[in-house]
This record gives sequence, structure tokens and C-alpha cells, in this order.
Amino acid sequence: MRIPKVISEILDQFQDIRHNLITMYKFLIFITPFLTIAYYFIFVFDYLPTSLTGKYGGLVITYFVPPAGKESIIPLMLTDNTLGPSIPAWIVASTIVIMDVICSFIIAYNWWFVEFIFRHIPFLNRGYVWLQKKSEKYRRREWVTLSLIIFMMIPFQGTGGINTPILARLLGIKAKKTVLICFTGSSITTILWIFWWFGFFNSII
Repeated sequence: MRIPKVISEILDQFQDIRHNLITMYKFLIFITPFLTIAYYFIFVFDYLPTSLTGKYGGLVITYFVPPAGKESIIPLMLTDNTLGPSIPAWIVASTIVIMDVICSFIIAYNWWFVEFIFRHIPFLNRGYVWLQKKSEKYRRREWVTLSLIIFMMIPFQGTGGINTPILARLLGIKAKKTVLICFTGSSITTILWIFWWFGFFNSII
């Protein structure tokens, strides 16, 4: 009688450990992107001269406010204007890509929280159910990944590190692949915009 009881207690302990590990994993997944972006901004603000910190901080915040996007923020960062001197191109590029990736990571890996919000607000829930039904016919189609990368690359309001992962998760794309899609699209668009602004394509044409 003792052996089954010992086995039962061991199994219960394993279940508790498993539950604790899952909870810790979810916590780390939730907090990691916030810590990453915090450390990145600490590094950038320490690197930039004081004459640039105000301009940089203001434009970073503006990037999240529609209708601002890459097409307006990147030129403003790269030029010497009333906001301040020009910001180094490598900081501009890394900032845009990192913000897009961090946003996509938060949404993709915490999709359960997004669904929780959708399902507990009546009008959002109705819209969410409608979108799920509409997305069913696209899930198994070819070129879904490429289409999402192109969608991410369009540098205008309505696309980017927030809308793209939402669309990708609705289409059943896994979290890791969703983040990679956003990273790829954001990197291509950001580099192309910076090259275009410095006249790289003019020399080719």
C-alpha cells in the first residue's frame, strides 16, 4: 500500500513542478521583450548626445501614433531639422526593426491574452469570431508567408509590428514564424527606405 502512495505523491510533485515551470515560462515570455527594449533604449540614450535625445525619444513615441509610420519617421530621424540634428542611420535602422520585432513578439507569444480580451468584450468578440471564420479559407493557401511579409513591408498606416502578428495569428501561423515574418518585412523596408533617403538608388538608376 505504501508504494502506490509514494508513486502518487511523486506524480503530484511532478505535476506541481510542471505547473510552476509553465507559469515561469509564461512570465519570462511576457517580461523578456519589455526588458530587451528597456536595455536597448538605455544603451541608445547613453550613446546619443543630449542634443539628440529629445528628438529621438519624441519620434520613437510618434512611431506608434497613426498615421505616422516608417515613411515619415525615418526621414525625420535622418535629417537635420527643427527637431534636432540627424540621428545615425544604424540607430534609426535598429530602432525601427527592434520596435517592430518586440511588438510582434509580445502579441504572437501572448496571443492567449489578446484572445482573452477579445472574448470578454462583446463587440470585439463578434468581430473576432467573424475574422476567424473569414481567415479559415486562407490558412492552407500557398504564398501565405510571402503575402504576410509583403503586408509587413508596406510602410503605411494599418501594417507593421502590431497588425501583422494579429493577422498572422488569425491565420494560424505559429508565434516563432510570426516574429520571423515581422523581422524580415521590417528589415527589408527599413533598409530600403534608408538607402532611398541617402540616394543609393539614384546612383543605380
